[in-house]
Amino acid sequence: MRREGGTTLFEVLTVLAVAAVLAAIAVPSASQVRSSVAGAQGARKLALVLRAAQAEAQTRSGSVRVAVQPDGDYTVTVSDGTTAVSGRLCAAVTSNYPGNTLEFTEWGWARVPGSSSPRAGRFTVSGGAHSRDVVIQLSGCVRCP
Repeated sequence: MRREGGTTLFEVLTVLAVAAVLAAIAVPSASQVRSSVAGAQGARKLALVLRAAQAEAQTRSGSVRVAVQPDGDYTVTVSDGTTAVSGRLCAAVTSNYPGNTLEFTEWGWARVPGSSSPRAGRFTVSGGAHSRDVVIQLSGCVRCP
């Protein structure tokens, strides 16, 4: 007796079971990667916002304040009180600056709002199990290592 080519129901079910096991393994890993990428992108975006605020302060010869909320919403305000830009980082943010707020002087130095001396600090952008730091050095250099 000659058997015709094709697949049996048992073979199809075996392939589906293997695919289901592989999907169950891959889905949690994919969500961790996605949250980690969101944190890295948020840190890079925050570094760009800080650099732009610093350049704006130097251009205007006045102070520019950057306030970042714990949920990642940020606001950049110029010395006359108008909002220059605002947006969202899509990641949680903490900082060692009081109130997650810093101010750039006309020389490009970062400081605590209302203070006269420069202050180095950092913002930590959390993405899932991973977090990235945006470091503001005493000289005003903004780094996203």
